[in-house]
Amino acid sequence: MIALPPKVFFDTQIILAAEREDISWQDWETVTGYLRQASRYCISSLTICELQIALANGADQYFEQHQRRFRLLVPIGTRPEVFDFIPYFVARELGLTIQRPDHLEDDFLGVIDLILAAPSKAALLNGFPVPGKPQQTVKIRLDRLTQEIQQLKQSYNAAISRRRELNIDGISLEVWTTNLLAFYGVNGVPDSAKAVIAEALSATYEFEMAVIRLARNKNFNIRKNMSDHTDGQQLCYLCDPETVFITNDSDFKNRTAKSPQASRIKTFAELLVYAENASPLLI
Repeated sequence: MIALPPKVFFDTQIILAAEREDISWQDWETVTGYLRQASRYCISSLTICELQIALANGADQYFEQHQRRFRLLVPIGTRPEVFDFIPYFVARELGLTIQRPDHLEDDFLGVIDLILAAPSKAALLNGFPVPGKPQQTVKIRLDRLTQEIQQLKQSYNAAISRRRELNIDGISLEVWTTNLLAFYGVNGVPDSAKAVIAEALSATYEFEMAVIRLARNKNFNIRKNMSDHTDGQQLCYLCDPETVFITNDSDFKNRTAKSPQASRIKTFAELLVYAENASPLLI
C-alpha cells in the first residue's frame, strides 16, 4: 500500500506574516520547498475569502500588497488543491448528502488568477479585459462577498449572545453534532454514524465550547472576537485525517487540547524544524 504525503494548509495569519516579512524569506523558502517535496500543499477556501475581504476593505493604494498575499498563497508554478466551503468539504469526506448550489464559486484558483491579473482594485469592481481574451471583460464582486460575510458574522454574534444569556457551560458533543447536521440540512443519520462524525469534528467542537465558556464572562467582547468564528471553521478541515493545519495562533492548540486532532495543528516554527530535518509530518 502506497502512503500518500499529508495535505498541508496555512492559516490566513501565516500568509499575512510572510507578506509583512515577520517570517524571513529564507525560512519561507525552506518551508515552501519542503512542502512541495513532502506534502500535498492545499488552500482553504476560507483563507481565500479572508484575503478577499481584506482586499475589499483596503484602500486602493494597497492593492499591490494584497496581490502579494495571493502570490504567497499560490506560489508560481503550483496548482494546489483548494478545500471547498465547509459544509460541502465535510459532506464529501464523511459521506453525507448535501446539495451544493450551482451559483457557488468553484473555480477558486481562477479567481485568484484574475485578482493577480487586475491592474487595480477599481478594475476588479468595474471590469477589466480577461487575460488572453481582450474582447471579454470580467468583474470580481468583492462588495457582494463583503455583504455575505457580514451577514454570517451577525448570525454568529446572535448565536453566541443567546448562549451567553442562557449562561451554559457548553453542550454535549452528541447534541452539538445533531444540531450541526440539522443546520446542514442532513436528517435521518443513525447514531452510529453520528458518533463517527462527532469524532471527525472533535477539534471544531472543543474550540467552539472554549469560546462559549469565554463568552460567559461579561467582559468578553463578542464583536471584537469575531475571528473566532472563522478560526473554528478552519478546524473542520481536520475531518480529513491526512490534513495538517499550520498556524501561529496559540488559541488553536490551547482550545483543542482535548481533541486527538490537536496533534495535526502545528506552528510555523515546528514546520520549519520538520523542513530542516526533512522529517515526515505524519507518521
